[in-house]
Amino acid sequence: MTLLEHELELAIDVVRRCGTIALEIQAGGEDTLQTSDKANDQGPVTRADLAVEKAIVTALRAAFPDDAILAEESAGASRWQEHSRVWMIDPVDGTKDFAGGDASWAIHVGLVIDGAPALGIVHEPGHERLSWAVDYLDRHHAFCRHDTEGGVEALHGIGHSERQWRLVTSKSHRSERLDALMQLLGITPAQTLRTASTGVKISMVARGVADFYAHPTVGTKLWDSAAPQAILHAAGGRLTDMRGDPLVYTGPVLGNDLGLLASGPGVDHDALVERLRPLVEQWF
Repeated sequence: MTLLEHELELAIDVVRRCGTIALEIQAGGEDTLQTSDKANDQGPVTRADLAVEKAIVTALRAAFPDDAILAEESAGASRWQEHSRVWMIDPVDGTKDFAGGDASWAIHVGLVIDGAPALGIVHEPGHERLSWAVDYLDRHHAFCRHDTEGGVEALHGIGHSERQWRLVTSKSHRSERLDALMQLLGITPAQTLRTASTGVKISMVARGVADFYAHPTVGTKLWDSAAPQAILHAAGGRLTDMRGDPLVYTGPVLGNDLGLLASGPGVDHDALVERLRPLVEQWF
């Protein structure tokens, strides 16, 4: 068995099963969604968030009892910082859009080892797409399965023939900062796709469908970025904060408070950071 193969197989299996659960809850409308607002203005939560998180956490605890788990809906009960292996879970990334019936949401399962995302799974049940990667030691492999086509696409070294967008960014968090960024880089609205879910957006960059993703504000957490980062890095792209510094997965802070900047394979990430530096120095 190759490196992290057992972890990957088990996590993919439970994520697929959870995708079916979440789709069934979404299809039932508000009667099955049971949407409510979390405390401290932390956004909505649905029955699917809770059911998916419980299923994933139960499976991982049974299989890997010595690992820590940091999951969005139960983060306060986790002592994850005391462990070298931490599973980071977002049961429904893009809950607001999920609750509204949108297809652009994802289930994230990431494994962080010694502070770096080593394994990542981003499942988009509404798009029938599953992306996964191992980015650890001598392995840097990223793949995507499109269930409607039945094919597996290797993301590492992918070409850019599919690229349609220069920038992909948030559907529900438009800001003056993003407008300024687009103006500086000469990106028009016609070259920009706004969609839900951090995982969906970063996976698009990994697949070469977009050049880069920018989130120039606070709002995302470690469970938003861990799984898609593993996929993007294994595919040859990069994810940093807006200043170009690596994201910190060792705590104590849970938020990516300096924003996110993802660039695809073939994009000069350092040059992009330098181009944006005058704006970023004003923002952070």
